[in-house]
Amino acid sequence: MSFISDPVLNIIVVGFHHKKGCQVEHCYPELVPGCPTELPAVWRHLPALALPDGSHNYLSDTIYFNLPGLTEPAHTVYGISCFRQIPVEQVLQKTEDMTRSSVQKSVCVICRYPLFGRLAVKMELVVRAWFLQGDFSQTKLLEDAYKHLNSCPVQIDQTLEGLSVQRLVENWKHKALLLFKLLLLRRKVLIYGSPAGTLSAALLTLVSLLPRCLEHGLSRAANVTLSRPLSPVAEIPDNKLQDIGDAAKEGDEPYINGTCQSEETEELTVKESGNMEEEKDQISGQSFEEATIGDGSDKIDFVSREKCHSVGEKYKPQKAPVEAQLSPTMARDMSVDGLYNLTGQIDQAECGFPLPLFEDGYLCLPYLSLQYLDILSDSAVEGFVVGASNVLFKQKRQLFDVLVELNEMRIETGDLMLRRQLTLSTEDLRFADHVVRHASTQGDAWIRDQFASYLIYLLRTSLLPEGSREIDSYNAQFMVALKCTPAYQQWLKTTNNGDIEAFTNLAPIHPFSGQLSVADMKLKFTHTMSTTEGGRKVTAAVASTGRAVATTS
Repeated sequence: MSFISDPVLNIIVVGFHHKKGCQVEHCYPELVPGCPTELPAVWRHLPALALPDGSHNYLSDTIYFNLPGLTEPAHTVYGISCFRQIPVEQVLQKTEDMTRSSVQKSVCVICRYPLFGRLAVKMELVVRAWFLQGDFSQTKLLEDAYKHLNSCPVQIDQTLEGLSVQRLVENWKHKALLLFKLLLLRRKVLIYGSPAGTLSAALLTLVSLLPRCLEHGLSRAANVTLSRPLSPVAEIPDNKLQDIGDAAKEGDEPYINGTCQSEETEELTVKESGNMEEEKDQISGQSFEEATIGDGSDKIDFVSREKCHSVGEKYKPQKAPVEAQLSPTMARDMSVDGLYNLTGQIDQAECGFPLPLFEDGYLCLPYLSLQYLDILSDSAVEGFVVGASNVLFKQKRQLFDVLVELNEMRIETGDLMLRRQLTLSTEDLRFADHVVRHASTQGDAWIRDQFASYLIYLLRTSLLPEGSREIDSYNAQFMVALKCTPAYQQWLKTTNNGDIEAFTNLAPIHPFSGQLSVADMKLKFTHTMSTTEGGRKVTAAVASTGRAVATTS
């Protein structure tokens, strides 16, 4: 097991000034010698990431983001921002610039490795203690935290802590597999939602389904040589710089952990936001549920009214070290450990994992502020998966191929070909059903094992000649699109055209292949009724009729 030493590069304090907006108040160690409040040019927009859009509506939050490295420009560094706000009355040592009813500050940890969840837990405690001091000029506690974090080596697999794929699967259900396959196609994906902490954590949780990707595959996820510099930060007075485009409704009160608090806080009025709350999203692209794929019987809807999941459940490794048993076909109702037993002994590094997805101009940015909007349209950017909480991102519909509405659990695209590529096959639905049924009892490690096994079989099957029947099990159109991606081509070079010893005894099939049965029809019917617009209308009509009958009887 490999260990990480000295993971933390800097601890940076960002505050909100009523005239200057977000600004750095302290940095340890100093990034610019002799200037503890200065940032290098490449990080000049870091304050906007640390205090994201709409942060004034929440008492606390933890945001994750990526930045290009300073000493190693080709290497990504990772940021964890712990934000808090308290009533100004609780500040013992007030300064002249504290003119509002609340004080907002964020403590950012910049680290060499993506230890998002693990460091977030520790820093939330540190920030809470620092706020309780009531004197923000005293930063010794933060400097001690920096030394402590670097004195405690951590294991590389601890990068997965705090990212609950179990909740991801329980909330998104079969759509988790669709999002997983979407990442493999390297398209331009915008994930929109709020608060920023839940948004950024959800994006990283999705990425963590890709085997070894979070641990080893993000080293170039924020690195691209732009064809033009980013737009300068506008000098906007008051709190407009922080909250421009925020769609918070007037009258909202600060939230913590989803619970409304009665504490007073400054808010952006409808007039200040340019009536953005009233501007409806008019994305021209149809959502998936509005599109009919194939023969018309596979009308797909990706809408669920469930609440967006919150990330924070601790990673619980669960392994079942049973000897693998290879079989050319598998029963649809596979045992809990069946899929892992078939591929669990395969070395994922030998399979070429992590796949080279987030490099060569394809970005993975868990959170972006408005100042980074220009990045998405730069010609040097081949694609991206980014998180944003500012409504202006969503309105730039020409910048992305897919919009994922996190709070509404909806996926939208105007690309008909992409919708066809992402249609889940019968075998895919069987796999998704298998994972969803067992997710609540098996935990995060088991779920990640299932997706890793699925990807191993998918890549093994991709090596078959074009037109092979086995390819249809993964959706032939998806497989064609996958093979055209630079990541797949690079994987072929790395593995000598898939010449992997572990593939020798692995059947090139879908792990849930098999003859159609009544169970498949039931699964398809249930899937259609629970997720399509028409299905929901039928369900609602039946429920309404049932209530009416019960009332009159």
